[in-house]
Amino acid sequence: MRNTHGRRNFIKLTASASGALMVGVHFQSCKTEKATAANFEFLPLVTIDTDGWVTLIAKNPEIGQGVKTSLPMILAEELGADWKKVKVVQGDFNEIYEEQWAGGSYAVILNWDLMRTAGAKVRYALTAVASQKLEVPAAELISQNGEVVHQASGKSIAFGELVGEASQIPLPDEVEFKPIDAFNIVGQPLPQVDLDKIVSGKMEFGIDIKRPGMLFATVRKNPVFDGRVASFDASETKKVVGVIDVIELDNTQYGGRLLGANSPNFVNGVAVVANSTWAAFKGAEKLNVTWDNSDSRNENTENIFERFRQQLNSTSIEREDGNFNNAKSKATATMEAIYELPFLAHVTMEPMNCTVDFRDDVCEVWAPTQNPGALQEGLMKLFDLKPEQIKIHMPRSGGAFGRRFYVDYAMDAAILSKEMGKPVKLTWTREEDIKHDWYRPASVQKLTATLDIDGMVTGWQHILANASRKTSLGREGRPAGTEIDEYEFPAGFVPNLRFEYGHVQSDVPLGQWRAVAPGANAFPIQSFLDELAFKNGMDPIDYFLKFIGPARMVPVVGDYEFDNARFITVIKKVREKCNWDIRLPKGQGRGFAARKMSGSFIAEVVTVEVSDSKEVEILSVDVVVDCGIVVNPSGAKAQVEGAILEGLCAAMYGEITIANGAAEQSNFHDYRWMRMNEVPEIRIEFIKNDLPPRGLGEPPLPPAIPALTNAIFAATGHRIRKLPIIGNFKA
Repeated sequence: MRNTHGRRNFIKLTASASGALMVGVHFQSCKTEKATAANFEFLPLVTIDTDGWVTLIAKNPEIGQGVKTSLPMILAEELGADWKKVKVVQGDFNEIYEEQWAGGSYAVILNWDLMRTAGAKVRYALTAVASQKLEVPAAELISQNGEVVHQASGKSIAFGELVGEASQIPLPDEVEFKPIDAFNIVGQPLPQVDLDKIVSGKMEFGIDIKRPGMLFATVRKNPVFDGRVASFDASETKKVVGVIDVIELDNTQYGGRLLGANSPNFVNGVAVVANSTWAAFKGAEKLNVTWDNSDSRNENTENIFERFRQQLNSTSIEREDGNFNNAKSKATATMEAIYELPFLAHVTMEPMNCTVDFRDDVCEVWAPTQNPGALQEGLMKLFDLKPEQIKIHMPRSGGAFGRRFYVDYAMDAAILSKEMGKPVKLTWTREEDIKHDWYRPASVQKLTATLDIDGMVTGWQHILANASRKTSLGREGRPAGTEIDEYEFPAGFVPNLRFEYGHVQSDVPLGQWRAVAPGANAFPIQSFLDELAFKNGMDPIDYFLKFIGPARMVPVVGDYEFDNARFITVIKKVREKCNWDIRLPKGQGRGFAARKMSGSFIAEVVTVEVSDSKEVEILSVDVVVDCGIVVNPSGAKAQVEGAILEGLCAAMYGEITIANGAAEQSNFHDYRWMRMNEVPEIRIEFIKNDLPPRGLGEPPLPPAIPALTNAIFAATGHRIRKLPIIGNFKA
């Protein structure tokens, strides 16, 4: 599957084969007899019926990031629809939709122009017909609230009266967008389209799917990474009421540990099939499995980190500007620090699950997934299917955070459905979910700065050593590419800069985790800058602003430039917002960090209180965000809050440890997460501008972590260089 970020197929997505609206018939349900409404479909995203109802297809997976609302809002805005008469339908996977995936905070970025183009094309057709009926030039007409309006005369025609003739209008290749200041849907804080169903318990998530004649299953996987099943005894399992069958899952029979580059296959284990999920769970508890771990490295956490530390001395140079060694020889002073970050799990509230109905030569799937294209490719590989033999539905996911970009769990379900000849809903236990994740890579990172007589940085060296997720997932290219790349901050800001990478081989399964590399690297980078400020007796924000310099476009890589003016704006605004310059009581402290990610600029200040026994209470988080146009302020606010909270949780508690080649944690009792009563006040401000919207689901996470650790230092004088905080910050 191609997950490129630049190319979008406007023709396929915004026009039918004839370049016009296509007509169908829609029967509205009602208790009294009513004439059927003709239904005109703008392939493949828009349908308008003769009653004026607009139905929009939400093509991207909804994993909690709000795209099922925000993308239709963009289209409806350009169309001029009445949002009160808009229905949103989740689309199935279809190759006609390009970029039909979720990850990297790219959904709005990639679909902003595409959604506007689709809406504008339909608006063009409706306006052309209205122009004829009203006998006025099309240029004098606007589309708003489900009508085409001639403002000069006050005359208007509803969409429903226009769609029949509009179906005969050829659609243009190019369209003119509405001016930003005419928006009345985009920019409004609208509730999520699924909100009523979610709060009433009627929303159908993947785990809620039901099919006629469906069986239920769960799995016991080898806890040791890359291990196999030597043998198993299912006699006690089969005594459990409701258990139907026990089936071994061996990935060597299905192509091995990878479906393809960046797409892991299922992990070896044993599945229990039953007449209920509960029976399957109880049966799995009774399984007696002997595991074959003869090929395992038998790793443990301390051994892994010791190899990381040693690898700091054996690296490849990934970027070099100027001459760092020369800067070091001429420096007035130098400073270095080493930081350590643990493996992290995703712990989505909805554990991995998938329902598959494999009948005859057709495979129908209901998968809460971020990556339906990879799912299709996996099914094609495992079962020698063609695309037309696969139908993938995408129910709403109860969280994803990168975990559902991989489709290993769906392969489990497909094998079991084919084996049983019936629909099978597979549900992992929480224990399996945590122990068989694709973890955020751990790392050891060493930073060195050379300083001039004023304490400012003249040279910067960043060495990162770890096991690369690129290698773990069989992706081509340099292992450093997913860990520290040439775009990493502060590239472009320091004349003598060197990024180095030390690669360590490991069996630990690695993958993308919310905010990927920036989510890890912001901690050492922003902590180090805070340390430099303290070393030089300067206020951290003052030092940071002096470090990045004046407002300008900073060349980073090729044509890519960093807009430092926008960065400075969010930093100064958060300083003002949090009352940074007002002294706090003893035991309290503020910490600052700022970051650009996915095109958005974020500045955060965390305020904490630390007791004499070193118990940390996070009092508040102030955050200022410049993400361009805010499509849905309600959804945007939720994304910022969620990203910050996940960052704080990871900083405080997140850690997967390895013993004898297996993850030790198994549930929330030993993989601690923040409780509701521990959630701080979060105060958010968005910078208003007319720039295209950028990503928001991940960018607020990276700065939350160093802002927290810097706040703890400000309160206590204790510098945290190893995460998580709990366990590494003691009385």
